Amino acid sequence: MWLCGLMISTAASLLAGLACYLAFFGVFDATAYQRDWLRYSEISTAATAGEDQTVRRTYAAVQLSWLSGRPLDGLQAARQLHASLSSHPDNDELQFLSAKWQSYLHQPAAAERYLVRHGDLAYDPDLTGLAVEVALQQGRIADAESTLQQALSHKQDWALLAQLAYLQSKTGDFATADQTYQLAADNLSAKQMRDYAWLELQRGYLALSRGQADSAEQHYRWALNAYSGYWLAEDYWAEWLATRHRYEQALRIYHRLAVCTGRPALFQTLGDLYLYLGRNDLAKAWHDLALRAFIQAAESGDTQYYHHLATLYADAYFNGTAAVHWATLDIQQRDNPSTRDALAWALFRDGRFKEALVHMQRALSYGWQDAHLYAHAGMIYLANGIVNQAQEYFQRAQRLNADYQAFHVHR
Repeated sequence: MWLCGLMISTAASLLAGLACYLAFFGVFDATAYQRDWLRYSEISTAATAGEDQTVRRTYAAVQLSWLSGRPLDGLQAARQLHASLSSHPDNDELQFLSAKWQSYLHQPAAAERYLVRHGDLAYDPDLTGLAVEVALQQGRIADAESTLQQALSHKQDWALLAQLAYLQSKTGDFATADQTYQLAADNLSAKQMRDYAWLELQRGYLALSRGQADSAEQHYRWALNAYSGYWLAEDYWAEWLATRHRYEQALRIYHRLAVCTGRPALFQTLGDLYLYLGRNDLAKAWHDLALRAFIQAAESGDTQYYHHLATLYADAYFNGTAAVHWATLDIQQRDNPSTRDALAWALFRDGRFKEALVHMQRALSYGWQDAHLYAHAGMIYLANGIVNQAQEYFQRAQRLNADYQAFHVHR
């Protein structure tokens, strides 16, 4: 039975791959995503000389990686960035790009060293945005908020407004967060449709995290229409479909995305959805693919997948010891509410309930308003025999999102 299921799953993936190939190479009309992908790809591989052209190629390679999310594009961007910095070590644009890349890889301390060399951030939205990223990853929530408020008092920048909206959402000011996302969108030009789509995804995700499925649907549809062919919008849309119990539609999208992008995080998502549906053999097949990719990346020095490994071991393999190992490595890089929650949950899976309680209390001390955080807290308090407090945390999770036990993606 499991072999038949795996063959069906493999066939679905092959068909998804064929559809991906046909769409990308021109059988269908090019999407906005494809046009941007090709543009960045052409610039990043142009055979041009000179420092300015090196910067342009490197910027395009990094943008291509962030656009596509494909591991191969990420590897190429890292190589290009290293080579360019080796040739032009004093170029400030390349240094900034390197700091952004380090933040993207969940290495905030390395990015912070670049920021230390720069003084006033208030008049530079790019530097301010990086400083906020670093502060959030390091759990310095008050610093992130004050930095944003100071910068926004000088100039309304859409990306900084989006960061402020994220902070507002995490601290429980949900209505204001949605309004701030809208204000960010109002600061975009008509040409910034990818950015508009991304903002709509954040608004949709905010609504979905509150159990407001109808509102989330509307925002996701706007994102899909605004920037056609965007894999990230389809990722969020597939999650919405799964929360509405439209599982087969969600699976078809995730199969296609996994094949088209090669993202191990999407392998994990497919495994998680199959596990949620009780199709354990298919879940293990996809989880094993994700695990191999994550481990290979980590062994090569890539730190951005530590949190994926922690949750994969905790919730797919139920291997608490391994989950604690990766969660500990992650928290050494970035100590914040999410990494504290991950370590607490890993310790819970490992049967180390008292230690889990200590880290959960640290996670809760930030005041993050997240239904899954409270659900974890409820389980950990219950395991420690603190029944009344456990019930309170379960109730908080329910109040934040009545559908918090529905399928959700680890992001």
